[in-house]
Amino acid sequence: MKKKITKNQVRFFIDTSVMEYNRILTILEDYFYWFKPEDETLLVLFASSQHPKNLQKLLRNKKKDKSPNYSFIEGKISPEELHKYYTKRFLLNEWGNYQKHDIFRLYKFFYPVKSDINFDNQAISIQYDVRYHNNRNDEYASYKKEQLSALENALHYYKPKNILDMGCGTGAQYFFLKDTLDKYKIKYHGVDISRFQTIKAIDLYENNNTHFELGNAMNLPLKDSSFDISFSESTIPFLPNPVKGVTELNRVSKRGFFASLYTIKKEHAFLNPFKKNNIYALDTGATWKYLNKITPNIYYLPEYKFVMDIAKNFENVIVVEENSDQFFEPLDVSTSNLFFFPKDWFNNTQKIDFNFRPLM
Repeated sequence: MKKKITKNQVRFFIDTSVMEYNRILTILEDYFYWFKPEDETLLVLFASSQHPKNLQKLLRNKKKDKSPNYSFIEGKISPEELHKYYTKRFLLNEWGNYQKHDIFRLYKFFYPVKSDINFDNQAISIQYDVRYHNNRNDEYASYKKEQLSALENALHYYKPKNILDMGCGTGAQYFFLKDTLDKYKIKYHGVDISRFQTIKAIDLYENNNTHFELGNAMNLPLKDSSFDISFSESTIPFLPNPVKGVTELNRVSKRGFFASLYTIKKEHAFLNPFKKNNIYALDTGATWKYLNKITPNIYYLPEYKFVMDIAKNFENVIVVEENSDQFFEPLDVSTSNLFFFPKDWFNNTQKIDFNFRPLM
């Protein structure tokens, strides 16, 4: 049992005596899935009568180094003391119709922004919510459907059984592809590291053929060759190791994948302090829409040769260099931009229109 008490700690409570056992198990699964040890959260399990058998043992089996904080109060709480628990904001057994993932929905509503600003917060998930894009005609609009035109063409070409969207965010790519996915009954699977974006995607779009889950793009929680084709949009350049990202896409894809990344081919001596293990880290800073402050915005640029040497092992992928987008030119940094396409599709279809920076 781990327990840390802080002023800002968010505490969830369950009276295990009055809640169905299966629902308790659902909440435990949700809590251990959505929360991390570094989160200032605590799940308190108490009993007004007695705990279900084996509940404490089940908790011990769940305990790992990376488990979130919880507290199991063994003895029953006397009637005179119950008010101390039944006046809590997050008393989950009073959340009568608890549905899967509700514990994080509650957290999101009451604590929408983390103190350390990164991609895992509510303000960022709003920016990538396609509903806001569809209701704007100003600079706050975010998307160009044309960026997915090559991928959509590949769906018509392959008619795959399933596809992976690595770095799915709040489900914008799914939104633009859903008509084609429905037409061919293609199963869609989205993975993202942001909890706030993933729960929003689940609530907006999940259905029998559409699934979203938490996962690290550099270590996907997926088996080899799990998907016919895969793709990644606006994710690879932000991974601390972009090469691991494309290697993972190759591992889980049977017929190739769509992705792209910036690389460094030309020697820039002044960048050496930012280089580690063949990868340069450049923080360009960002002012996110709906969040009035400058935040870190680190791009990771591997060396060109490092990427190409690894890409030689990608049997079903072709790599195309296209350098019209010199995003880092204001920093006096030139890049060689590499695009990865399924080889069979690329060799048998029309050329790519790079005017829309496809899948960067």
